[in-house]
Amino acid sequence: MTNSAQNAYRTRPAHIAFFTIPAHGHINPTLGLITELVNRGHRVSYAVTEPFADQVAEAGATPVRYDSMLPGSPNASRQEWPSEGTEARWMFLEETRSVVPQLEEAFAGDRPDLVVYDLGDFLVLAEKWGVPALQLCPTHVYTEGLESVLDLTPTPETTAVEEAYDEYFAEQGVALTNHDLLHPRRCIVTIPRSFQYFGDQAADSYAFVGPMLTERASQGSWQAPDDRPVLVISLGSAYNDRLDFYRRCLVAFADLDWHVVLAVGTAIDPAELGAVPANFEVHRWIPQLRMLSQASAFITHAGMGGTMEGLSHGVPLIAVPQAADQFMNAARIEELGLGVQLDGATATPEQLRVALEKVTSDEGIRNRLADMRREIEEAGGLARAVEIVEGML
Repeated sequence: MTNSAQNAYRTRPAHIAFFTIPAHGHINPTLGLITELVNRGHRVSYAVTEPFADQVAEAGATPVRYDSMLPGSPNASRQEWPSEGTEARWMFLEETRSVVPQLEEAFAGDRPDLVVYDLGDFLVLAEKWGVPALQLCPTHVYTEGLESVLDLTPTPETTAVEEAYDEYFAEQGVALTNHDLLHPRRCIVTIPRSFQYFGDQAADSYAFVGPMLTERASQGSWQAPDDRPVLVISLGSAYNDRLDFYRRCLVAFADLDWHVVLAVGTAIDPAELGAVPANFEVHRWIPQLRMLSQASAFITHAGMGGTMEGLSHGVPLIAVPQAADQFMNAARIEELGLGVQLDGATATPEQLRVALEKVTSDEGIRNRLADMRREIEEAGGLARAVEIVEGML
């Protein structure tokens, strides 16, 4: 086949299906890619729960609705996201057993040409359909040396869940094992390589393209009300029931010449905060990306989505991790000199003020943020990701 014929084949309009976790930190990184693929003539189907259907439709995808059992969903088997990895894997296996049959039925007469997945469990669908699969990972991936950061020593509990996955794949009649979930054949990673632990040891199958941010018009607009610097405070959408921490923030920044935006999530009624200082605005939900484009500092739970949004705009970070991979991310933020980390459970108002002063006045932090922003811009982002996707068609 000639090169021109190969290029024509690769850019022929295709049906691409996206499968991910119904959570903002997993769906948001895919939105720009969806829009670009649709603009290039491809048809994108997106398996999604009802609360996210409008968001993926706005990006250009056709929502394929299903019922989830994960926290935050109407049929949730539990209300809180687990903080421990093995417990989370059992939860995802339960979700997979419930969701895969729904999606097999939904796509029965309309199988895609390519599966783009986040959670490795969805790889079973590509194997059943006999189509290529591409992982799109919004956080750290496995690299040699990661054992020095995470305790990956096998335990009876981890062995049990790995064996359960192997048994499930065997039941489904696919040639997959638990090993395949950690070692994808091809993976787009939406973080810069230097933020990945031991990124220089990552396998060639991983492409670190950096975050692919979009305007997200559906989340609304926002404009800073005056010329004061803006501080954004958000603990994300999952582990944000932290009333005491929010109250300490009110005390910490009430007398500073800053405009402070505080997002408290849906678990807390803003009225529970008590008296709110005049320089604060409090919301349950904010157009975070829009606000960070105007911010001078960001207090974050260090979820990877928010972390990448802040770094893309060169905003210094104060990380107060709550659960899961947030502790890894917070440690990496401090290790790379992109901000500082605090213990959100014990940080005093005085410590919060000192942290804000440090991240906004330290020249070293400012320089490293500029370097990281430059790396993100040079990583290729959306253009590189589209090239990889079309190269697999």
